[in-house]
Amino acid sequence: MIDVSSLLPVFGELNERSREVSRFGEGEPMENKVWYLRQNRLFDRVTDESIENCEHIFKTTLFPKRAMVFDQGDPTRLVYLIKRGNVRIVRLTPDGKEVSVAVLGAGDIFGEETLFEQQTRTTVAVCVDETLLCTAKADDLFALLSRDPQLALNVAKILSERLGEATSTMEDLAYARVPDRIMNLFERLAAEHGKETAGGTALGVRLTHADIASLVGSTRETVSLELSNLVKAGRIRMDGRTIELPRGEKAGA
Repeated sequence: MIDVSSLLPVFGELNERSREVSRFGEGEPMENKVWYLRQNRLFDRVTDESIENCEHIFKTTLFPKRAMVFDQGDPTRLVYLIKRGNVRIVRLTPDGKEVSVAVLGAGDIFGEETLFEQQTRTTVAVCVDETLLCTAKADDLFALLSRDPQLALNVAKILSERLGEATSTMEDLAYARVPDRIMNLFERLAAEHGKETAGGTALGVRLTHADIASLVGSTRETVSLELSNLVKAGRIRMDGRTIELPRGEKAGA
């Protein structure tokens, strides 16, 4: 994992401009900061005027693949909105092992725990691929929440969903077999980040076998075996690290 935080602000701003120009053809509208904020769950049902009035508190930064956004024990109080790319949230065990908590993608928010508590980070955030983030100081964002009830409701909804996902994960670890844990994970990822294909839904997140093992509480060797079995059974399709759920496939089928 690379910690390049000291170089990212300038690098990110310059690269964002060049990438935005290259991604859009001549005469097409460019996706500016306000457009990206509108796509984030935090601003669901918030008026365009409100977004325009608060966009100045957000700073755009480009993080390279495998960059560490923050480390466990980090005291910084920043909240992150994902514009593009994927971020893996990890907790380190006392013996130094990584346990993946979640994989987040475009439109997601993380680091929101600093809105309510002044404490060090209890997790690590690592970019799965090149990732474009909007960052805001927790105090600035908290001031927005206090003035806009819809923003406050959106944060409450996000926290509630995170709690529900954590509960489902604990139930899986306690009762579900490894292949069913894998399928439950893939269904969640497909629902949150999936892209429709001719034959089903691609997950939209490229994970290694070790990543999957960490997310489902198993070993890389076991996950590799079970993925092979799921492919043979027709429950998933794999092309390298691209995973697709065939149309109509359900966990436990």
